[in-house]
Amino acid sequence: MGAVTVKGTKFEQVEYYAGGSGQERPLAVYRDGKRQLIEKLISKKRIMDSRTGRLKEVFRCQLAGGEKIEIERELGQDQK
Repeated sequence: MGAVTVKGTKFEQVEYYAGGSGQERPLAVYRDGKRQLIEKLISKKRIMDSRTGRLKEVFRCQLAGGEKIEIERELGQDQK
């Protein structure tokens, strides 16, 4: 799994769910050791970093409490 960045917030970990389709989506994030469920996936896109040429997935999500976050995950060779 590639590196994960959650913009604007400090989360220790992102938990993903793959389901039957093989496409992962974020399920929960961990902040201060507590699990916070992602209530809604607002958008998902793949972008190429113009500086490095690496592919990233960007998820815009809403947490159960209403907070909106953006998660960036760098894709490895096996995830493209």
